[in-house]
Amino acid sequence: MSSSRNWFRLPFIYRPRAERRESPSLVATHWDGQTPRQNSVANLSNSGAYVLTDEKWNPGEIISLTLQRREGLEKSTRLRFTVQVKAVRRDDDGVGVSFLLPRGTELRLWESSLKANIPQTEPEDVVREFRTAAAIAFLNRISPEATERATWLLRCGLSSHRLESALEVVLHAQDLLALTPNGTQSRAHPDVVLRILEDGSWPEVDWIQHYWSGLLVSSCTQDMPASANLEPAQLLSQFTTIQARIFAAACDGARKYVDSYGKICAKRLAHSADELIRISGTHDRTHIERDVQHLSWLGLIEQTVKWKFFALLDEVDITPTPLALNLYALCHAHCGDPASFYGIGAGVSTSCFAD
Repeated sequence: MSSSRNWFRLPFIYRPRAERRESPSLVATHWDGQTPRQNSVANLSNSGAYVLTDEKWNPGEIISLTLQRREGLEKSTRLRFTVQVKAVRRDDDGVGVSFLLPRGTELRLWESSLKANIPQTEPEDVVREFRTAAAIAFLNRISPEATERATWLLRCGLSSHRLESALEVVLHAQDLLALTPNGTQSRAHPDVVLRILEDGSWPEVDWIQHYWSGLLVSSCTQDMPASANLEPAQLLSQFTTIQARIFAAACDGARKYVDSYGKICAKRLAHSADELIRISGTHDRTHIERDVQHLSWLGLIEQTVKWKFFALLDEVDITPTPLALNLYALCHAHCGDPASFYGIGAGVSTSCFAD
């Protein structure tokens, strides 16, 4: 019997051809031995691209291509993205390739965000979309429960500047986690993931963003924690750039030891006022005094007598507390006993932070 309902039983599913557009000045760079070679991208879609090239890539061949604006090899990771592709067809002008993306990656090229009313086709827009899709796929892998909120934040919830910072935090964490044993099986609590994504998107300095990346990695375990430990993120979110410099100098410079209770501790560390000016990057001594006091108030610098005449002091105590040393290890993607991060004898307790 013929019926319109039988059409739905046909053994195929119709999928419209992915929309292809040109992206002015977009190139795909591949390496020929030690030499980078740039190939123009004639057009691309969410599933693949057509690359103008003399290379004789055969159908089925896997190639690594770096997308960026046409110019010298881009050094900034924010302005380039490397993707694995498979050659699917070849003709006299070039090669058609399909993108080989991690499972769960959803590209949305050409879609306007809430902040733009026109399709975004510049090379930087294309690279940003690849980075955004990769970040969402990674967050979905380590914390599926956070995916919906994280997707909203990265797609439309953050300003353009905060988006770039958040992408750097997440993608650097992805690189770090890939280097850890069993990193592909690691999971993080959704509340921690979202807190890091929101607060870690504010700093504009790369090395502070990478502290947030390290914190995200150190929050990952083989089994998702039953409760969220937000204290490390709460502490890091209260740092200014100058405070972060003083914090890093204190944790780097102090001599560490494990006390009789198994806790990581530091011997007294003092710097002259001139050294603190160099460390902090500012000549505003009142500002430095305020920042050291703030770190002390957070419990990261040992309590000292309040300064009266900073300019007249021969030295200033910036001894890091066990809490600071634990936080510093976490910010460098270190899990487990913090003593091992500093290369000294293992302690009994593993962290100053509550589980």
